[in-house]
Amino acid sequence: MANVSVLNLSKNFGTITALDRVSFQFEDGKFFALLGPSGSGKTTLLRMIAGFESPDQGSIHIDGKVVDHIPVEKRDIGMVFQNYALFPNMDVQANVGFGLRVRGISVPEMKRLVAEALELVRLSGFDNRRPDQLSGGQRQRVALARAIVTKPRVLLLDEPLSALDRTLRLEMEIELKRIQRDVGITTIFVTHDQEEALTMSDQIGILNEGQLVQHGSPVDIYENPQSIFVARFLGEANLLRGQAAGKNVKLEIGGTVQTLSKPAYPQVICSIRPEKISIQKEQELQRSNANRIAGRVNEHIFNGTSLTYLVQCGNLVVKVFVQNLSGEVIPPNSSVHLFFRPEDTLVFPDA
Repeated sequence: MANVSVLNLSKNFGTITALDRVSFQFEDGKFFALLGPSGSGKTTLLRMIAGFESPDQGSIHIDGKVVDHIPVEKRDIGMVFQNYALFPNMDVQANVGFGLRVRGISVPEMKRLVAEALELVRLSGFDNRRPDQLSGGQRQRVALARAIVTKPRVLLLDEPLSALDRTLRLEMEIELKRIQRDVGITTIFVTHDQEEALTMSDQIGILNEGQLVQHGSPVDIYENPQSIFVARFLGEANLLRGQAAGKNVKLEIGGTVQTLSKPAYPQVICSIRPEKISIQKEQELQRSNANRIAGRVNEHIFNGTSLTYLVQCGNLVVKVFVQNLSGEVIPPNSSVHLFFRPEDTLVFPDA
């Protein structure tokens, strides 16, 4: 397996800057997610690591060795594409063993390695099936087996789950993580799906407009976003504008909330995750030292295991996530109070 690092990488396509001085360290044996909106540069970064694109500036290192000018086939990298790229005229065994044949591996050894890879992805016994005889999830597993059968140092995944339905995608998230953990391969996974990134990765790098805006563990980035963009892109966030006064913020929608530290700027935006907010009907109000704002329920959305409330607070609609513990629902037009802790009230400058 391998450590991968990119140092000060930049890439332009004409007048468009795809990557702008990106540096990142991918540690040996870890699962990394590159997350960002369309056009953020995540796929360009993946293609540069693979060798399909060359950097205009900066360098790529695998185990300390610069690989910028090493061709794709000599970088010892496995890759799974969005469309899987299986050969329709070959059966599963031939598809998985293709890279081994190119390397001149003997037939007995090739069969052994293919059987080992198929067992790992739980497709033993599927050797003689063609791609059109497989489900979407099975084709995805074949593509993964083909990528790992040569025992590469690095595995690159370019949105491989995007074509699957939600149920199958959730199953494959668990399977991919299991396989990565069993093999111990350094894995870099490109996605625009925040749930995939949170569920599967050890580390996340968030890109926007060609720049790496934050990286860290899923928990750290989710709980401590460094910008409004990250707060809104990874998860959901209610944004409340206000004016700072010491450790307090006087909100435009009315009321004053407390933060843990004194904001460094006069005009601020408070960010509160919907699941960090509790909701109480006005007539059932209990005393609390938490931040509190008043509102009226516009509507609720029942999701089975949880409820989403849309609460009108002044000219702003605040979203609240509540676990469905009792089956009780607060009806529309009810007057309510929303509570959230000062430590869950993140403050950013209002640009």
